Amino acid sequence: MATNVMLRERGEAPFPSCLVFGQVPSLAYRFALVPGLADALGLQPVVFIDDHIDKEVLPVASNLDRFFDTYARGIERFASGRTLAADEWIDLDFPRFTPELVAQDRPLVDMMRAGRFDGLVTRDEESQRWMQQVLAASPSR
Repeated sequence: MATNVMLRERGEAPFPSCLVFGQVPSLAYRFALVPGLADALGLQPVVFIDDHIDKEVLPVASNLDRFFDTYARGIERFASGRTLAADEWIDLDFPRFTPELVAQDRPLVDMMRAGRFDGLVTRDEESQRWMQQVLAASPSR
C-alpha cells in the first residue's frame, strides 16, 4: 500500500488511475490493475508500467487470473531451453517478449481494439509497435 500512496503522491500518469500490485526486483517495472476499466463482473485489466524516465504503459491482461497465466506461460517458454536469435534478446522481458501470448487473451484484445486503453497506453514508437504485434497475433473472430 505504501508504494501506491507514494506513486499517487507523485501525481504522474498512469499512477493516479492504477493500483500497483507487483514490481520486478531491482527494476522500475511494475504491474498494476486499472480499476476504472473493470468489466461488468468487477474484473480489472492489468497493465505493465516501465517507470523509468521515458515511461511506457502496456496492457497485458484482461484480469489478474489471465495475467498470472500469461506470465507463467512466458516463463515456461523461456525456460524451455530454446535458443534465441540475436534480435530476440532485445525484448526478453515480460511482456515485451510475449506479444503472441498476450494476444490469446481475447477480452484484452477486444478492449484494445475498442480503444479502452487510449490515454493510458504510451504513444511512443516502441509501445505502439508492441500493441500492433499483439493485435496482429490475435486470432481473428
